[in-house]
Amino acid sequence: MTVEETNWLLSLPKENKLMFIESALKEGEFGIAMGIAKILLDTPITKGGVSTEEISEVMDKGIAEMPNKNKENV
Repeated sequence: MTVEETNWLLSLPKENKLMFIESALKEGEFGIAMGIAKILLDTPITKGGVSTEEISEVMDKGIAEMPNKNKENV
């Protein structure tokens, strides 16, 4: 992610940031979700970061609902 993209992400409302993580997990894009989460966790809350607890809640829920790409079609 470029500096401009990171700054844009950090400028969004918290709900949007968490929605991006949730959406990535719903699409089975664990790596993208982790990348967004890392940026938000590494950034102080006062500068657009999000708390560990809030990210963990979204990640736990999203991982539980994440499609399993290795499942065989029955």
